Amino acid sequence: MKFTPDGLAAVGHDLIAPFLVDLCLDPGEDLSAQTVTELTFNSVARVLPGRRVSGLAEHEGQTVFAKLFYGKRARRYWQRELAGAARIHRAGINTPAVLNKGATADGNGYVVFYEALPDPRDLRDDEIEDTLATVQILARLHDANLVQSDVHIFNFLRARGDYFAIDAGGIRVAYLPRQHFANLGMLMAQRAPLLDRDIDEVWSVYAAARGAYVSRMGSAQMLRKLTLQQRKLRVRRYLQKTQRDCTEFVQHRSFNHNFLCDRNHWHLLQRFMLFPEAMVGEGTPLKLGNSATVVRIQVDGQSYIVKRYNIKSWSHRIRRWFKRRARDAWCNGHMLAFLGIDTAKPIALLEQKWGWFRGVCYLVMPDCGERNLGQELATHPERFANYAEATIGLLQGLAAAGLQHGDLKATNFVLMRNRVVLIDYDAVQPGAVDKDIARFLANWADDTQLQAQWSAALAQRCVIAN
Repeated sequence: MKFTPDGLAAVGHDLIAPFLVDLCLDPGEDLSAQTVTELTFNSVARVLPGRRVSGLAEHEGQTVFAKLFYGKRARRYWQRELAGAARIHRAGINTPAVLNKGATADGNGYVVFYEALPDPRDLRDDEIEDTLATVQILARLHDANLVQSDVHIFNFLRARGDYFAIDAGGIRVAYLPRQHFANLGMLMAQRAPLLDRDIDEVWSVYAAARGAYVSRMGSAQMLRKLTLQQRKLRVRRYLQKTQRDCTEFVQHRSFNHNFLCDRNHWHLLQRFMLFPEAMVGEGTPLKLGNSATVVRIQVDGQSYIVKRYNIKSWSHRIRRWFKRRARDAWCNGHMLAFLGIDTAKPIALLEQKWGWFRGVCYLVMPDCGERNLGQELATHPERFANYAEATIGLLQGLAAAGLQHGDLKATNFVLMRNRVVLIDYDAVQPGAVDKDIARFLANWADDTQLQAQWSAALAQRCVIAN
């Protein structure tokens, strides 16, 4: 299929390769007098609807990595990309070479061809080797008075045994050390809070790369503070994103409802949006409470858990107008997952409404199974070692993020093969982990040997004091 820039904008998120675009390779000249060539996208790495598509493509028999800009500010973004690539190259930092540039045949889009790196590998922010290599590249960018405006580890790749900087469109000029330090803090804020234990080592590598003059201006403690500040901003921005239509989520609003859904599940859950009560009625009940009903539903072979937040009375209905219990649970679940805490991340939220007034709400979650930590250790206490590390990792993650779960019953730790997944995040709030630990240990009050094992393991991992 062949697209124009307007056609790409109309397709939006649903763009699927392969597809073709007509190009002219001299955007500064009269396009009508130029030879038109075809660019074939064989894969799509990323789509920003209305702005950009990037991926592996073929042009005149050559495989390239292409970025195609379209929309109102296409030329500006294209020029910014070219300028950023030139700045990285002048700084002597590894980056894919710009092979060519051009415009679409209708003049409404612009393209950059990059060298296609062989077998590129995305970096992992939980791998200290990848993190330190990224920090060293960032230090060299800062030495050249450059920063990445949206720096994260996926703006770097490994190929041919070396590390490369990409995303040239985010390169900006910045002369002040405080701007460089804030940029490093932004990179560290992308990692799970539990990984902040590496900050001393990260600062040591960064300071060594920048030299004594710059290293004397900062410290690991300063970097830790900047990381926390940047992480709070990231969480706030992400939670705003979870409540609107974007790349990851679909939002469908009307006078009678507000529906938010993970885009990957949208095609399955549209019927649920229209007929929630019918599907809840057909589901298998798991909990029938006054304030909440929990059922398991099946949609085209896919299993989901639905929690319905009930209305008990007129006074309760009025309170629900002002309290967003289901919305808070939606945000809490996504916040925990965003912070690297293994949880059953919510898939959809349906709020029934009458104008501004909120009624019955539904939270759709993945079905993680019925095996939980309490049942497993009650029948098989000898399997303690199988689940201790993953369970304590969850508690460490909460502590590192400065969060309280609020209801650490053993049944809220669901077992999925070698994973332990945290569920029921309605009561998550900022706070110390002490109350959570006390509630967690209370699960084993009837088994003093098991409780002693948990206490010893928590103390060994420094979750509680020895």
